[in-house]
Amino acid sequence: MTTQDCPNCARTHEVGSLKAGEEVSCACGTRFPVRASRAAAPPTGAEEGTLESTYVGGTLAVPGYELLRVLGRGGMGEVWLARQMSLGRRVAVKVLPPRLAKDPEFVQRFDKEATALATLSHPHIVQIIDRGVAGAHYYFVMEYVEGRSLRDVMRELSPPEALRVALQVARALECAQEKDIIHRDLKPENILVDGRGHVKVADFGLAGIRRADSTERLTATSVAMGTLNYMAPEQRRDAKNVDGRADLFSLGVMLYEMLTGEVPVGRFRLPSERVPGLDKRVDAVVERLLETEPEARPARASEVCRMLEALVSNVSSTGPALAPLSPERSRLHSGWRRVRAALSVMGALAVIAYGVRGLSDTPVGLPWGEDKRVVLGRLVRVVPSPKPWPANTNGDLFVSSMLEDLADGRVRLGVDFVEGEENVNAHAGTWTLENGRLHAIQGGNDAGGGQLIPRAYLAHRYFSSDDFSAEVLMSASPLGRGYTEEVDAQHFAELSFRVTGLQVSVYAIPGTGMRLSWRYTTPEGRDVVGNSAQEVVDLVQDETPVPQGPFRVKLQLKRKKDGVEVAAYLNGESEPFAHKYLEGLQGRSAKVALGCRNLVCTFDDLVVRGLQARKESDRSLAETPLE
Repeated sequence: MTTQDCPNCARTHEVGSLKAGEEVSCACGTRFPVRASRAAAPPTGAEEGTLESTYVGGTLAVPGYELLRVLGRGGMGEVWLARQMSLGRRVAVKVLPPRLAKDPEFVQRFDKEATALATLSHPHIVQIIDRGVAGAHYYFVMEYVEGRSLRDVMRELSPPEALRVALQVARALECAQEKDIIHRDLKPENILVDGRGHVKVADFGLAGIRRADSTERLTATSVAMGTLNYMAPEQRRDAKNVDGRADLFSLGVMLYEMLTGEVPVGRFRLPSERVPGLDKRVDAVVERLLETEPEARPARASEVCRMLEALVSNVSSTGPALAPLSPERSRLHSGWRRVRAALSVMGALAVIAYGVRGLSDTPVGLPWGEDKRVVLGRLVRVVPSPKPWPANTNGDLFVSSMLEDLADGRVRLGVDFVEGEENVNAHAGTWTLENGRLHAIQGGNDAGGGQLIPRAYLAHRYFSSDDFSAEVLMSASPLGRGYTEEVDAQHFAELSFRVTGLQVSVYAIPGTGMRLSWRYTTPEGRDVVGNSAQEVVDLVQDETPVPQGPFRVKLQLKRKKDGVEVAAYLNGESEPFAHKYLEGLQGRSAKVALGCRNLVCTFDDLVVRGLQARKESDRSLAETPLE
């Protein structure tokens, strides 16, 4: 079967029955001629039947790599699945066609693509591994992302999943903007989604370096690079003078398409008007991203990240962003829940029906379909209502504490969760003192008219980020039967150093693992957001499961030259399970917080060591609520 991609939207069309030169009409409105097919001899190690219509043609050998098959092709060349022989791992190799290698402008653009990718190190950007020249072929080697393009999975995404994908793309753009790099060709075909729901942005071949001191340009100054449906208006008018806001427009188009199934054209309807039940706050995000004038859009991708984070499971106030299930796993997961529920109901009905028949000769009816009742003779089965969510304390607890001055100027604060004089502010969830422990049970999203804060803070204690450690014995267990199941809700217990706008936390996430997470703004105004899940994906750190039963967690901050070294420990081990150097975090002050979200949590034996500090002069907790 011979296929050809639309040059505008990249949709694949079967063209085997058409002759070279005949036109194909695409759903996007583009008409394009059929190319003449090119026969190709397979290179060494290639699989049979995978090289039809290859641009490269002939035999190709890339030193150190075994080429297996073509994964895709576009105007800038072909991408091959390959095996890196030195490490035995699969990689992707992008090869420039020989006919283009004769054009100095294309060679320069191809070479600059590798340069641009090499400067970008981020969990949501495809990583560059190698580059070189093999005969007449220029190539570079990238990590291989096993998954599908966003185009392939777009119609399978629920609105929450679509928002998560958009957030991950925004974080990739945030990294690129910090390097003054513009993608210029963001579209679903350039967004890869792996089996765990992690997003990777690919193909920075049209990127533009916009540093004032740079003489390099990655795009022809007179050509409007990009794909029409996803291209910002200013990019169509003047491609050489666009900035990162053009990428944000493209992100807005993709977000709208993920939510509604269509690209926004002309006077488009808002997403909430197209998707019943969609949070109307999404409309404001989409509208700002799709503003015609770049000045009306968010100035930086970091601002878009904040906007999206507020919509994705309350990331900014309830915990780390967790990767969604892949569409296949999500369907299997929810499908199995439905099967189990159906089996349980049918088993119960069989028992009840047997008992009723033993008492009466009345026929037993089991109607299905639209009637949700199950009628047994004259009896009607009533499904009990779910348990109400735990009440929100939103008040003060008073516990026992002992403050000790240490010889090096630090203090040691020991907290026992029995009645005393140390003030603890408790918020969302039911927080109580039980048997010498702080007990919390939290569920649901009701914040009682305010912001959801599933935490308890030591109310009047501030510590410096220059020298701080806190450790506590905690446990985390499910809410139990009877509560409404919230599929997309987060579940965690937490030990945290935080105030409004600053947070360094250790999370215990049952079924997922232990996490170190951070969020703050540097003195220069740069937002820094991340968590150790990204380090696990990059194989920098190992996955650490949540231990069974009570376990001890320690969070430590130590000042370094221009920042703070953060480490998280488990059960008294000498080596941290996660650590991170956070530039620009020095000299800050924050409180100790304990968190619980959609779980039953206990905390005991809290010990804090470090330098006491005043609250930051530019913040007033009386005027600004805690996160």
